[in-house]
Amino acid sequence: MRYAEFGKTSWKVSVIGHGCWQAGMNSWGSDYSYSDASEAIKTSISNGVNFFDTAEIYGMGLSERILGEASKNQEIFIADKVAGYNVERIEKSLLRSEKNLGRGIDLYQLHWAPSLYTNLGKTVKNMESLVRKGKVPYIGLSNFPTDLLIKASEYLSREEFVSNQVQYSLVDRRIENSLVPTMNKMGMKVIAYSPLGRGKLTGKYFDARMPSNLARLAFTRRSRSSPSEALKGTLEKISSERRMPISSVSLGWVIARNAIPIPGSKRPAQALDNIKSADLKLGKEDLDSLNHHSHRALRGEYPSLVPRALPNRLVRILFEGFT
Repeated sequence: MRYAEFGKTSWKVSVIGHGCWQAGMNSWGSDYSYSDASEAIKTSISNGVNFFDTAEIYGMGLSERILGEASKNQEIFIADKVAGYNVERIEKSLLRSEKNLGRGIDLYQLHWAPSLYTNLGKTVKNMESLVRKGKVPYIGLSNFPTDLLIKASEYLSREEFVSNQVQYSLVDRRIENSLVPTMNKMGMKVIAYSPLGRGKLTGKYFDARMPSNLARLAFTRRSRSSPSEALKGTLEKISSERRMPISSVSLGWVIARNAIPIPGSKRPAQALDNIKSADLKLGKEDLDSLNHHSHRALRGEYPSLVPRALPNRLVRILFEGFT
């Protein structure tokens, strides 16, 4: 396993992380079990992965509990997320998440930009106070577009956001337009979720219909999420030449872009395929080809996760009620 410094933190983390959304179970189908998700986490740990990401809403705490049990007594870096639309409950949410995990949290992230009805400045200051009180060592953002990232950072008085977790893959490169340059100036690290396009960059569904489940539904409807035939061909060619799974090549591209991909794994075999990407160093010719054939994925700017005009109560129903 290769390791690299994680931005402004004191940690060196694995270049490939493990996302625990699938461990929440209720959005990714019924073809795997609690035990499968737990063993996938253990497989990642035993193969050197030390960066794990979860959130309070993944299975309403189930993901945190599975991660906590699977990583007991292991020295790993845990990134967790809080909704942030209720500024009064951020500290209570932290305590609940720590209880679920059975340990402290290393990076606490705002899961998405709060709605227009929430005081962003107060939310940011509440997050910052957690660091000053010694409750978490680092804070970060998730799904913040460029303008809101700048605005949120301006509310900080003493601390800094160390990262922004965003959707990033060969089929969605919008963050490269303005968000990444802004984050680079601020010294913030990119944490890339859905680095496999929610399955579309694994090769498994190149010639087959994607499975239908809640986590993939909205994503698969968007034409931009489908790799072009040229991109598929490039991935297959590199995969064959390097004797690596197509998923490993897709993740290797994200790693080469200086981001930390956090693919999920339903089972140990998937975790092992993801881990292989850490040993893959793509050459200039391979990277140029992948960049060229994924160029259409650059169209547009990275948006807010949800329309900020939605009332907080509706956001809660949408995200806590269904995912």
